[in-house]
Amino acid sequence: MKIAIASTFHPYRGGIAQFNDQMANSLKSIGHDVRCYNWSRQYPSVLFPGKTQIKTGTTRPTSGPEAPMDSISPHSWRKTATEILSHGDVDLAILPFWHSALAPALRGVAKALKKQSPRTKVVALMHNATSHDGKASDKWLTKRFLNRVDGCITLSQSVTEDVKKIVPTLDIKTLFHPLYTHYPKIKSRVDSLKHLGLPRSAKHTILFFGIIRPYKGLATLIQAAEDLNADIHVVIAGECYGSWNPYNNLIQSSPAASRIHVFNEYIPDSELPYIFGASDLVVLPYLNASQSGVTATAVHYNLPIVASDVGDLSATVTSGVTGELVIPGSSKELAKAINGWINAKHTPEDLITAYAAIRKTNSWKAFAEKLT
Repeated sequence: MKIAIASTFHPYRGGIAQFNDQMANSLKSIGHDVRCYNWSRQYPSVLFPGKTQIKTGTTRPTSGPEAPMDSISPHSWRKTATEILSHGDVDLAILPFWHSALAPALRGVAKALKKQSPRTKVVALMHNATSHDGKASDKWLTKRFLNRVDGCITLSQSVTEDVKKIVPTLDIKTLFHPLYTHYPKIKSRVDSLKHLGLPRSAKHTILFFGIIRPYKGLATLIQAAEDLNADIHVVIAGECYGSWNPYNNLIQSSPAASRIHVFNEYIPDSELPYIFGASDLVVLPYLNASQSGVTATAVHYNLPIVASDVGDLSATVTSGVTGELVIPGSSKELAKAINGWINAKHTPEDLITAYAAIRKTNSWKAFAEKLT
């Protein structure tokens, strides 16, 4: 099968680029002819909330066959469709969606593809139904995009239900978020604490990992810190999109401030063995969610998860085995679950067995086969 993927790839940083790189490789590995088309400009700088969109030591792709898409240039959208079809008939074009700011561009590519090649099946891969922390206009932009595709793939049942509310007649296939296998090997706790500059007296360490945005509920975790056992330290590792001041104020006023350690920056893959190596538990205090790539990383490193019972997080978290689920937004319940897990002194055998089963069913090979 000839497949085109128009989306974010290396050297752009972040979970979506990582996902797309892995998806393309997995489709190639089972025999498909896959071509990838990147953004010459993803977000205009004025709209991007982080420090940089690309990985350190790299440069933004230039316009051309490998990076024809410009999010604010309609001419490039038509050009992308032409470039996709320049190598002959394409059976399947995949357009990943995760933020409504890119919906007009993705809609433009889909529209041009169907005009030039009606037989090409154009499919949206929906990481979210609308943007996290989005406005009412996001739903409208998403609907306009979805009305231009032949069908869509989601990574969780919750996103499928949300998409049905937007376009009830759309053909939808629900898959899953595959698990990553390319991360470096985890480091020892002693080496990790030293590398990160954390006190060796930190008997237990819990981790909040990933880009910091309001819907991820970091404020709930900071508020919960004062109710955690005195030997539990909190590591916050990820770049804040938006103002850090509200979180900083919460930390400074917390009785547990000395046990909260912040790495407010983008965390490259090379640091993951230390970030996860220092941790006993991953915490996802999300207020709302679809699915999370952080769970895939936690599974890779065999760490239990305490998470809000939202979206598809329960697919990974089995109470008492791989972690605990809590009511979103409740700092007291979150602290209780974290303390309970640490106090229970779980042995890793049951968790490792459960994660092994997840790895088998949620592999990239299985994802690629079901997608096609």
